[in-house]
Amino acid sequence: MRLPAFPVWLCLLLPATALAAESSPAIISVQLENDLFAASGDRYYTHGFELSILREEEPPAWLDGLAAWLPFYQRGEQLNLVSYTVGHKIFTPDDLQATALIPADRPYAGYLYANMAILSQYGSSGVVSYGNTFDVTVGLVGPSALGEAVHIGSHKLFDSENAQGWDNQLHDELVFGVSYSRIWSLVLPAGETLELGVAPNIGFSLGTAYTYGAGGMMFRLGTHLRRDLAPPNIPPGFPGVGYFRAYAQPSWYFFLGFESRVVARDIFLDGNTYRDSHSVDKEHLVGDMQFGFVYLFDDMRISYSNMLRTKEFDTQQVNTHYGAINISLLLH
Repeated sequence: MRLPAFPVWLCLLLPATALAAESSPAIISVQLENDLFAASGDRYYTHGFELSILREEEPPAWLDGLAAWLPFYQRGEQLNLVSYTVGHKIFTPDDLQATALIPADRPYAGYLYANMAILSQYGSSGVVSYGNTFDVTVGLVGPSALGEAVHIGSHKLFDSENAQGWDNQLHDELVFGVSYSRIWSLVLPAGETLELGVAPNIGFSLGTAYTYGAGGMMFRLGTHLRRDLAPPNIPPGFPGVGYFRAYAQPSWYFFLGFESRVVARDIFLDGNTYRDSHSVDKEHLVGDMQFGFVYLFDDMRISYSNMLRTKEFDTQQVNTHYGAINISLLLH
């Protein structure tokens, strides 16, 4: 039996409601991740989509209160932002033509979720600035998350072979989680017009969908790097931020990042939390390498990147490889 449809529509309407409720400047960000962009085959993490709206405003009292429970979370005096996000992810095994369950390959799964985050830049000293983020996520895993409908619909649209094993997907389950990241940003001159940026980060996620600890480093080379921190990403991954500053001249940069995660829980590999389902033995140490290019002009930011991810479960045949496109627009 599927969960009621109203949580799905609630998730889809949340950003629109947040945008309509205020008339202050906002940044709208659309993130699309797909293995099609990397020509790596339709497998593993095959699709991700996020729509986010970010504002410079005071966070809701309940979210601010939750963040205050963390002894290491710091409110910023320089910049405080609130982000509202809805997203959708699809996971599939390597073999899409098998109708029977494939015990040694990852489960089919769809994931529909809503997220609210607070982001604070709480310090700056010369060439270094630092901040942190805290977010809460609530979502659906299983048939009610519409993974099968989106996956098969997109294959029909592009006249591709349909996946045959969706009857074996994870069961319906409500999931939740909280995440925290701390980010430092160092920007140094690297020539007459170029700048070099170095941004280490640490963080964790705790919940029924994901539980892990993470740490990484992002390198950037380009112009006017203080306009933003890094392009957004769909977690788990680098803690990119949707925020960027308007500037009179275009700017650009190349980036290269590395992150490692120690994974305790991944529902898309471990299977359902409260009932038996398909699962595989996951790898507890996972590494990412991401590289790409960002261009900013007027009130818009466009980025393209590729992500290489090490094997996430014991019997995985090849590393995960997908591409990502982000378009962010500043509305005054």
